[in-house]
Amino acid sequence: MVSVTVFAAIRLWQKRIRRVQHTSSSGLPNMLALSNSVLPVGCDVVVATIARYEEILATLPQDLHGECARQIARRIAVGCGAGEIYHSDGGHFAWVEEARPLDMQLSHLEGLRALFAAPLQVGPHTFDTNIHFGLDRNEGVETATRVNSALASANEALSSGRVIELFEAQRLAEAPWELSLHARIDEGLRNGDIWLAFQSQWDIASNRICGAEALIRWNHPTRGPIAPNAFILQAERAGRIDALTYWVLDQAIVAALAINARGERFQMSVNLSGQMVDKPDLVKNFADIALRRGIDPGLITIEVTETSSVGNRPAAVHNLTRLRQIGFRLSIDDFGTGEASLTYLADLPSDELKLDRRFVSRITDSHRERAIVASTIGLAHALGQTVVAEGIEDAATLALLRDMGCDHAQGFYLGRPQPFAVFEREYEARYHREFGRV
Repeated sequence: MVSVTVFAAIRLWQKRIRRVQHTSSSGLPNMLALSNSVLPVGCDVVVATIARYEEILATLPQDLHGECARQIARRIAVGCGAGEIYHSDGGHFAWVEEARPLDMQLSHLEGLRALFAAPLQVGPHTFDTNIHFGLDRNEGVETATRVNSALASANEALSSGRVIELFEAQRLAEAPWELSLHARIDEGLRNGDIWLAFQSQWDIASNRICGAEALIRWNHPTRGPIAPNAFILQAERAGRIDALTYWVLDQAIVAALAINARGERFQMSVNLSGQMVDKPDLVKNFADIALRRGIDPGLITIEVTETSSVGNRPAAVHNLTRLRQIGFRLSIDDFGTGEASLTYLADLPSDELKLDRRFVSRITDSHRERAIVASTIGLAHALGQTVVAEGIEDAATLALLRDMGCDHAQGFYLGRPQPFAVFEREYEARYHREFGRV
């Protein structure tokens, strides 16, 4: 009797473990089962996420949810050859496979993605599928950590529009910094470690400063200067880009008011992250800051950066249209790269086009680049846009742009980013020389 009781208890425990470690809707083992396993030496952990998975499930009747997951898992298994595919109800699928050289592994995952070019047929329903991958290669780390790393990378690949995101050991070491970024940014703003630099923009025809771009900087007390691209990306990941953007706008407006008080019209440019353009409170917050500071919104140019990660494009276009109706000027930043292309000119209600430095820097040496820049300037003017060329490093480039009819210029040749006190002092001295007054 004791043996029977013990055996029954063991069977019940095993059933409970199987139930806990399997996803109820699909019958596939879940992420907990993978996290609790011991990984073989020399393997990669891969997590795939299916874009708009929740929408797919919302379209399907409940009894087909499991079949949908099983079909995706079978397709993955065919492509990767893994014996076990793990699944979570949020649309994540994980597996373990032999580690290849990185270039081969990335090519392998690209090939696996191609399998999802064919629509998914679940019962009478047909779905286009788009898959993104997170890859962890950190040998010697416990399994649960590796699974979470690959999971975070898959989510990041989905949000950024990339096919594959690699979670490297350096990123793991940086995790404590990124996870406390909220508090560190607030501390940096309080202590003045985060500050604005101002880079002049010049009217090419009159050879005079006509505005500036406000650029955020961070001098950390222990890490030293942090590259803007690095901490802006971290701020976007940590959900702090909104607070930074509104702080930049407020400080840039204060600087613009100080310069405009001298009498000459001075335009101030600020950057707007693609992660913010579709936010419901964006327009109200921009308008409130401008109203509180008492500035004409027409003195502020909003540079719209990469928007591949925008979740709601119609809402983004609506917000930008409203900002322009209020009076803010809109600029298409980095034109010619990423998503900043002809689609922008067609969709966005903009006033200005900003030529990317990668085109501008080559116009003195390349006839092809020169033709591209000249035709872009002509197109922008035909659409009523002004054109700013950034990345000007020498007099020859500036002279060519003047011949092409470019309106404004920005770059190290004309002025480096400076703290406002330095920028204001140099602007005041130039203003005094040109107009004979301060």
